[in-house]
Amino acid sequence: MKKLIVTLTIIGLMSACGGKTEQNSSTSTPKAEQKKAPVEAYLSLKDALVATNSEEAAEAAKAFMVVTKDERLVSPLKQIAATSEVEDQRKAFETLSMAMYEIVKAGNSETVLYKQYCPMAFNNKGAYWLAAESEVNNPYFGDVMLHCGRVEETINQ
Repeated sequence: MKKLIVTLTIIGLMSACGGKTEQNSSTSTPKAEQKKAPVEAYLSLKDALVATNSEEAAEAAKAFMVVTKDERLVSPLKQIAATSEVEDQRKAFETLSMAMYEIVKAGNSETVLYKQYCPMAFNNKGAYWLAAESEVNNPYFGDVMLHCGRVEETINQ
């Protein structure tokens, strides 16, 4: 009987010690993650448009809607998700990009971003977007004029 009690005690102690979940050793806080997720989702969508992949852009827009409730972002995201026409997606992306710029400028991102500009987008009206790299990869023209544009501003540097 004494042996059984000792065995059960040891099993109980092992279970108690082993049952604890490890804390994330990352320095990210929940608030930092809340800021990071929309930026990452935006960049995924931008990359899909750079690749001129309307299906991937629609999926990225749907995923983006999961991590944001900001109506400035949701409306153009719904437009992008609802169409397979890349030109229509790019028009909505322009609206999305300007709203995203306002959000990150207000301090809702800790990621270094580059505000980029293509003067030839939309029949020479011009359009902005955000990128995580300083190299221009144009989401409005894709591989037709991949590097058309310039960096206008560095954010969160």
